[in-house]
Amino acid sequence: MSDNNLQSDYDIRDFGAKEEIAPAANRAAINQAIDAASAAGGGRVVIPPGEWRTGTVELKNGVELHLERGAVLKGSDRQADYNPNDIFPENFSSVGEEWSGGHLILSYKAEDIAITGEGLIDGNGGAFFGDTQEDGWFPNYKYGIKLHPLDRDWFRPGPMIACFLSKRIRLEGVTLRNTPCWTAHFRCCEGLTANGVTIDADREIANSDGFSIDCTRDVQISNCVIKTGDDGFAIRASCNLHAAEHPCENIHIENCDVWSCCFGVRFGVGTGTIRDVSFDNCRFHESAHGFGFTPAWINDGKNAYIENILVRNCVSLESEHPVAIWMPNGDARVSDILFENCRFEALLPSCICGTEKSCPDNIVFRNCSYRQIERVKVRQGRQWLQNHKKRNRDFLETSGNVGKVEAIDCTPLPLGAHGVLLLSFDDHNFAGWEAARPIFAKYGAHATFFVSGALPQDGVRVLKHLASDGHSIGLHGLGHLNADEAVAERGAERYFAEEVWPQMDQARKNYVPFESFAYPNCRRNDETDALFRERGFEHVRGGVRGATPYDPDGVKQADRKPLVTNDAVFFPASDLPNRFRIDTIIVGEAYHTDIDEICACLRRAAERKEVLSVTSHNIAPDATHIHMKTEWLEKILDTASECGLAVIGFNELPHASAMG
Repeated sequence: MSDNNLQSDYDIRDFGAKEEIAPAANRAAINQAIDAASAAGGGRVVIPPGEWRTGTVELKNGVELHLERGAVLKGSDRQADYNPNDIFPENFSSVGEEWSGGHLILSYKAEDIAITGEGLIDGNGGAFFGDTQEDGWFPNYKYGIKLHPLDRDWFRPGPMIACFLSKRIRLEGVTLRNTPCWTAHFRCCEGLTANGVTIDADREIANSDGFSIDCTRDVQISNCVIKTGDDGFAIRASCNLHAAEHPCENIHIENCDVWSCCFGVRFGVGTGTIRDVSFDNCRFHESAHGFGFTPAWINDGKNAYIENILVRNCVSLESEHPVAIWMPNGDARVSDILFENCRFEALLPSCICGTEKSCPDNIVFRNCSYRQIERVKVRQGRQWLQNHKKRNRDFLETSGNVGKVEAIDCTPLPLGAHGVLLLSFDDHNFAGWEAARPIFAKYGAHATFFVSGALPQDGVRVLKHLASDGHSIGLHGLGHLNADEAVAERGAERYFAEEVWPQMDQARKNYVPFESFAYPNCRRNDETDALFRERGFEHVRGGVRGATPYDPDGVKQADRKPLVTNDAVFFPASDLPNRFRIDTIIVGEAYHTDIDEICACLRRAAERKEVLSVTSHNIAPDATHIHMKTEWLEKILDTASECGLAVIGFNELPHASAMG
């Protein structure tokens, strides 16, 4: 576009636009102003302060649509005010998602066009829907969802801003609000810049994506704020007519903040090629998935090829997966993907899933970190809570047919790649556990707290605090009965009904999460192990017999070896997926514990990549008998940190695939 200072301004009021007239009349006036500016070789069509209701506005060569501060260009709620679906061959609609081919702002084969200013474009999305129709299911549409438009014959307008086969497009400064469908869609275009744009969609409206970049090349987007009810950025290759000659390529996006109900960035969909895309210094919040690679909606035939993607210095917070790559069964490609210097916080690790025909390859994470979170701030739908996957603190998971995948200098390492310390504490020592929370937080360590007896309300509050810190909660029996003896005397069904079920019921009614059970006094047998596994527990905790110097009654254990040389105390971390029962050693003055000996065991576990399980009861500065001194806890955690041991809770262990 030539220098705006040499161009004339075309005020829409001079062409008959008025705030109080019908949208059809304003549509005619605005389009007349655009035609006049384009016919003169280019110019700026000015939307002055006020609310201007209109239908479809079509940008022409050389025209800048400029919205002054206080100006609102608002979409009509009438079908007649929008372009027809068949306005040109490349236009499209969606019967399945119930939106039409109508657009509020449209360009077709236009060059040197712009939308600028401090005003806003309002798609009037709420006018096409009734009340929120469905509860939000986390992670998608977690605020609830407006899914079906009121008019089921016409549906609703499609992408609010839609540019087709256009060149040299500029968006600057404007706010795009209340889109009824995708916010800004660019298909088979060349040369797009967007700077300082705000997208503020109704986050309950389905399909309200932010920037949809489709078979478009040479894109620069920076300094934008995007809040959507669907994908923040959709990088697509889905033009049925021109995908082969219009690869989606040379796209650079930097310094943007994105809130999304689906993917922060979705790569994929279509039959074309997506390549040479970079994201720098962007932040993604509350997305179902931070970065998603989905080459297809279907599983057959030709799908998108995605290659040479670079994500640097980005943050993905409060998602299910930070990065998700899901391959179809058809012909697709995802290759040469690099995430570098990124920080992820999510419910589950990144996941890469290949199929027999489609194998993701050369996927590299370098100097990235992942922190597991227990929940997100916004409400989670009931379906998610009932059907959640097993939590896993590993940095990355892969499945199916997967090529080269590397995590270089990333944290945390897989559990099998280093040693593991499982710290647990028993009974109902709520005050001591609460007081120790800052110590665990200091070292980024998690423990498991096995509760015996009834759950008092003050105890429930402490357990919820611990769970919110990332610790695991387990059950330890209502009456602290030895499981082997109780099952032998009462039978398995009665034992479970009287000793375990009341605790389970109390925990569930108070929303205290639990997955594991610790045998009181480590008393168990194969029958009890099978019982707890059958009833849905993920792990049980037993004990290593004869490992500690003395039992609590002061009786010396026979043939006791130094702990660090006793192989029964340890097992390889790589065996964790096969361990349902984790056996532990108990520390406390009653067992004549030598804390230096425990630290020696930590060093062995780290050096040999083994698992060590250590159990006590209360945590206090003056602890005696079967409890742990605060200074012992500090020394244990400091030594584990120094050695690189992962200090995790039982909930963070992989599901056991076989009895251990």
